[in-house]
Formats: sequence, C-alpha cells, structure tokens
Amino acid sequence: MVKKFSEIFKPGTYPQKTYVSRYSRSVRYTYEERLKQSLSIDGYLTYIIGPSKIGKTVLCETVIGQKNMISMSGNDFAKETDFWWGIGKKAGISMTAEISEEKAAYSDSENRATTVTKNYIAAKDKVVEYFIANEKVLVLDDFHYASPEMQYTIACQLKEVIRSGFKAVIISLPYRSDEAIRLNPDLTGRISVIEIEAWEKDELKRIAEKGFAELKIEVEDGLIRRMAEESIQSPQLMQSICLNIGLIAGENLKITEDIVEESCRFTCVNLPYADVVRLLKAGPPTRGQQRLQYLLSDGSRRDIYSLILKVLADNPPLVELSLDELSERVKGSVTDCTIKQQKMKDALKNWQKVLETQGSLYQVLDWKDDVIYILDNIFLFYLRWN
Repeated sequence: MVKKFSEIFKPGTYPQKTYVSRYSRSVRYTYEERLKQSLSIDGYLTYIIGPSKIGKTVLCETVIGQKNMISMSGNDFAKETDFWWGIGKKAGISMTAEISEEKAAYSDSENRATTVTKNYIAAKDKVVEYFIANEKVLVLDDFHYASPEMQYTIACQLKEVIRSGFKAVIISLPYRSDEAIRLNPDLTGRISVIEIEAWEKDELKRIAEKGFAELKIEVEDGLIRRMAEESIQSPQLMQSICLNIGLIAGENLKITEDIVEESCRFTCVNLPYADVVRLLKAGPPTRGQQRLQYLLSDGSRRDIYSLILKVLADNPPLVELSLDELSERVKGSVTDCTIKQQKMKDALKNWQKVLETQGSLYQVLDWKDDVIYILDNIFLFYLRWN
C-alpha cells in the first residue's frame, strides 16, 4: 500500500498521476497555454511570479520538459563574473578552450620541440550558441535570493541575448523583484509576465481526488476539503499530506479525521524549521532585560515574539495579514491587557533585521507596508502542526 501511495503522490518530484492544470481566473487560458505562448515569442523574457511552493517550477517542467530545462537559482550567482560560467557549467558545456603552440629549439646536436597549452574562458556567445542550437531554456528559479545588484546585472545580461533567440524564464515571489525586471526601462516591451494565482481549495482537492481514484480508495469529501485547507494553498503540501496518509493508514483503507490530522503532524517531523522558530522566538538581544509576558486565553504566558508566532499559526491559515488583522488576532488571544500596534510593528521590524543576516532557509516572512507576508507556506504549516 505504501509503495502505491508513493507512486501516485509526489511532493518532491514531478506529479505525473496527480498533476492539475489550472486556469487563470482573469483570463480563459490555462497557465500551460500562457507559458507556451510566451516562449514562442522571440526577444521576450518570461517572468513567472507567484507565492512559494505554488507549482511554478512544475509548470515549467510540464511545458518545457525536464530534458530541455537548464535550472539555476538566484543563490547560484554570488558574483557577476559567475553568471555565464555558472550557466555553462550547469549545462555541461566545456568552458575552457585549449590552444597548443609548438616552439622548436635547435642546436647542432639535437632538435627539441615544446608544446604549450593555454586555457581560455569561453565567452557568453558559446553558451548562447549551445542553448539555441539545442533548444534549451534557462529557468532561473528563486530570483529574489540574488542581491538587488545581481538581479539588475542578470536582467541586463538577458536583455542582450534574448534578441538573438536565447530563451529564459525568471521565477520569483510577488513584489520582491519588480525593480530589476518590471521596472527596468531596458526591458520595457520585452517582458511576458505570468502571475500564478494562489490555489483554491477546490483545485487542491482535485490532487487528492485524482490520486485516491487511482488508488481506488474512497475518501469523504469533507476530509479532502480539510486536507486542502491545511495545505495552505500549496500543492506540494497537499501531495505530502496524501502521501503520509498512506504511511500512517497502512493496510487500513478507512481514512478518518484522526488519520488526516496525524498525517499533518507526521508531515512536520522532518521539516527543517526548528532553528528558524528558535531564532524568531528569541528576537533581538535583550541586554539582560526581561521581556514583558502577556497572559493568553489558553493560560500560557508569552512575550511579544512568541505571541506573534502563536497568532500567525491560528485559524484560518493566511499567508498575508495586515497590521489590523494581526491586531485582531492578538486581541483575541491576550486577556490581561491591550497591545498597541506600534509594539507589534517594532517587533516585526526587528524580525526583518534579524532575518536579513541569515541564509535562504530563514527567509520565511517579510514585513512591508504594514502587511506581514509568509513567504514559505510550509513554514506556516510547521507553525500550525509542530
């Protein structure tokens, strides 16, 4: 039974049996049709934006094909000089050229020849030529992880080569890279933007419905809807919850509310966010001062940082909360006083400063324009179920 579940539900690889094609709500075309159209237009840079773990990369795998994609991450480009070198290396292109020169030394008694080999770094023309000749597409994922300077450099580099037929797709989170791409005057009129909208519960339900139908297992609609809600708009989480149901249920084909909840808890077991939570709970150094503790309706006492983490995990799970919405959640949890919005804003600003000094795993949330954005849906799922 476990093996059959793993053949159907694929949270980490391409979900062939449970892939769901979706329509943009604003237009009557599927995302697959929109990406095909974009890639067919020479001279255009394709820019895909959408929340984390929403299926942006899987969309590219569906339309472009894994064999035709050369995938890179914004983290891969730490230095400007690494750009074309990194792409060429990932594509398996030899980035050096050997040129041999023979030098002869003669004397009355002998003839001697010396061969000198020199290595030259190939220019970007070599990479571009390879991509065009072999119909490869550069897919630059997690563009927001690159520094603002590197983002601008990459945009300028790609602007030069897309005119010659080089195909590139940039994938990023909403609002994180607009300045380098959408607001770049050099790319005006040369960008094809595909905004991936959040998954609706009914769309997530189709993953479970297709998968359980393949397994010939009947599951109540209410339980599938519960799985969809806990997936927090993430098809990857939906795949994980369904897969882990198979690990928990074993030979018992009766799927219940308890099994669904246990699957959610089990899904959290190996997620790597324990250190992230510890960092956020700790907040900035206090210099020996004791933080004020607030009494909550559940009887616990928490400081401002632990309190905000708690209310972020409350129902319903939301990936965006305005300051007013956050205040309402805090008001509903704290029983002994009223916490001013400025105190919450200060705490969120402190989090922002702390996270900016950490690696990509820690970039789980962002505070901007009085809105807190959960950048990683799986992190929010971890808060709720760990």
